[in-house]
Amino acid sequence: MLAFWSIIRERSTRKLREMTPLSAQGLQSLIPLLAGLGTAVQVLVLVALMLASVMCWGIVAQKMRLLRKVRRDNASFLQVFRTSNDLAFIAAAARRFTYSSLAQLFRVAHQYVEVPVPSNGRRAVMESEIMPMSPAMLERLRQALRPRQTEEMERLEQGLPFLATTASVSPFVGLFGTVWGIMQSFHAIGQGSGASLAVVGPGIADALIATAVGLAAAIPAVMAYNHYLNRLRRMEGEMESFVEDVAQLFELYAPSEAPVARGGGSGRTPLAH
Repeated sequence: MLAFWSIIRERSTRKLREMTPLSAQGLQSLIPLLAGLGTAVQVLVLVALMLASVMCWGIVAQKMRLLRKVRRDNASFLQVFRTSNDLAFIAAAARRFTYSSLAQLFRVAHQYVEVPVPSNGRRAVMESEIMPMSPAMLERLRQALRPRQTEEMERLEQGLPFLATTASVSPFVGLFGTVWGIMQSFHAIGQGSGASLAVVGPGIADALIATAVGLAAAIPAVMAYNHYLNRLRRMEGEMESFVEDVAQLFELYAPSEAPVARGGGSGRTPLAH
């Protein structure tokens, strides 16, 4: 048995010795091919990083304009909401502030309780037809507002995933271009061009440009991402607070019947108490 295992080990060692020169020869033939692609790869890396940087700045500009309009319309709508108890007047104002996320939430709540909004801007429901909402009805109202709140946050967060991806990936893409360029420089040294700084310096300098461009794309992206993420978290908190304000308002003003379900029937189903 010992002799058998000795024969197996000897044959395996012989095969490894035969394969090693072939592997080394294949690697030596592959290195010039990769080095010949060095310039093309570096150019491709630089173009990709520049495109990512341009797209990030475009997202920043678009996000800046959008959030400015949202903040302006939110402030204007909140002024109407806090100074008026007329539901019809508030609902009519909500239709004017198209960029306001708070106005969109109020419109959903207003449609849910189906308070009519006449053309003269006055509330058509008489006091005798109004009754307080029960806790169960208020919870149903909050549940009805949550999908719209999610939609508003998704609308405001558009572009942020790309900023996060650029911020995390760009440095590594730049490092890849740098490593590829340095590999090309060392290959030139191995071809007998000499190891002086005059020979190696230009190649390494060109390779380091990829890292610099990667950092130039990543740093503004991560700063913009963190800035807008904090602003959107504050807006999300404002929407959460506004939902409670709307629930308190409709606790005093609510019709006695639920809205007609979309897609069938003309009958009405009373809200559960």
